[in-house]
Amino acid sequence: MTALFDTTCVSASTISKQKHHIAGIEVTIYGASEVAQSATSVACLFLLHPRLETLTYVEPIALRCLQAHHASSSQSERGLIVASFDQRNHGARLVSTKANEAWRSGNELHAIDMFGIYQGTSLDVSLLIDHVPSYVFPDGDKTVDEWLCGGVSLGGHATWLSLVNEPRVKGGVVIIGCPDFQSVMTHRALKSKLKSYQEDRFLGSPDYPKALDSTVRRTDPAGIILRDKSQAESSKLIKERLGGKKVLVLSGGADKLVPYDCSKPFLDLLKTEGQGIVEVKDIVYDGVGHDCTEQMVAELVNFVTSSIAASAESKSKL
Repeated sequence: MTALFDTTCVSASTISKQKHHIAGIEVTIYGASEVAQSATSVACLFLLHPRLETLTYVEPIALRCLQAHHASSSQSERGLIVASFDQRNHGARLVSTKANEAWRSGNELHAIDMFGIYQGTSLDVSLLIDHVPSYVFPDGDKTVDEWLCGGVSLGGHATWLSLVNEPRVKGGVVIIGCPDFQSVMTHRALKSKLKSYQEDRFLGSPDYPKALDSTVRRTDPAGIILRDKSQAESSKLIKERLGGKKVLVLSGGADKLVPYDCSKPFLDLLKTEGQGIVEVKDIVYDGVGHDCTEQMVAELVNFVTSSIAASAESKSKL
């Protein structure tokens, strides 16, 4: 995926970069050396890259988040580090090139492969939350007490899973991602002209097996909160899974790969039943396709900076 955002405005030499091998995952940590001595608490942002990309895709975004934080008044009170790693079956973790491809590219297992990859990435985020502090601040002089997640495309899908399944992730930015896997795969089956879709048997077919459907209903945001749920059930689940969290959703109005219409029913539910429970900001960019644009990255950076500033202010009042 070509980056449509500014990748040159921040010099990598101005921000520290550490590599750690954590639980079998090579993790890059940005900004640890720049955490102010006066800051005893630290926020950690996970940035997750798109399908067919690697962690290098999100490095410019990481550097911009850190530059903005270092320029803010809250940097002396709260530190920020950014964590990035190759998603499963990507970059240094690649085991099957075909598994990253879509139906149109000859991968008949596209739905199973894709969900498994980013579900695994979300599980990796939870695992790394357990262990990152031990590697980055082994002396225990800093406490990582705020976890945020952001991602683009496949990384956006994974961010949604972390938001609904990981209680410690309190905020997330989803760029051209979707909270409803069944909906986006059904749309893709239509566009790919799958025989199972044309014969009205897509759900439950080998293209989208019953076992996959069961897993999706148990772990996917729309599967957990929306699908086959009453209004009362949905309201209860929103409070349980997303209560107190902040979500920024950035979508392309002309996105044909992950159409906004696939996300809209779930987002509409959050805005109505989740009002006062979860903070949702939903921006659709007219004329933008399946791309991460400069405006989207600027919104992400502002979200991260504002979230940390709010946490610093809240802590100062205690």
